[in-house]
Amino acid sequence: MNLSSLTNFNTSSQLSSSQTSTQAASSTSQVSRTITSVDARLQTQLDITSAQLSSFGKLKSAVSDTQLAARALGNLKTSSTAADIKTALQSLVTRFNTAITTAHSTATSSSGALMSSSNANRVSRDLNRALANTPAAMDALKKIGLKPQADGTLTFDTAKFDAAQQKDASFVQNTLAQIGQALDKTAANELASGGGVSDAMSALNQQSTTLKAHQSALLAAVQKLSTTQSAWGSSTSPSSAYSAFGVAAYQSNG
Repeated sequence: MNLSSLTNFNTSSQLSSSQTSTQAASSTSQVSRTITSVDARLQTQLDITSAQLSSFGKLKSAVSDTQLAARALGNLKTSSTAADIKTALQSLVTRFNTAITTAHSTATSSSGALMSSSNANRVSRDLNRALANTPAAMDALKKIGLKPQADGTLTFDTAKFDAAQQKDASFVQNTLAQIGQALDKTAANELASGGGVSDAMSALNQQSTTLKAHQSALLAAVQKLSTTQSAWGSSTSPSSAYSAFGVAAYQSNG
């Protein structure tokens, strides 16, 4: 919102017709500076909120992609070829890793907002727990070539996977089905109401709406001040008119 033209309040013409004292000019200048400062703070908060919404939008997409890949893995048929199974697992690993790294970057970019940062960290934590808590657990994952890293991502040893597939295809498929089903369920929970992604985006959208409403109210107050000549009469100073229209309430937004 650009208030530069409005915050002048047509000072020169208004002062020449109704107030010419140094005190009136000083009061007018103070009102203008205060309104400009408040508007700048509101815009900064809105920019930060918009950036966080963008980050969570990317995280939502990454988690959704992980869910689709997990569902495909969990729905593999016994008739699926070894190549198809390997491709499905590789797809899941890629999307899982993207979701984990996106969650980490979202948490970092939201470090100034505890709720947003906490929700982003929750997503990566829950996705990793889904793997660790499957009946197959970590030992089975390692046997088919999956190895968790310190940052929560996975590495995929294709040679180990091929060897496991040749040794016991049924074991591999059962393990992958468990992984797919667990991650599908976890991703769905994160995206649903009450989940880490959903809750954060809902709160950020509400915050954005509130900030825009404050901007609109501030602009309306400035427009009224700039067009109501009686507010600048000899009996009413610019600062008292400013307070009367409720603009001062926005000074507390920080």
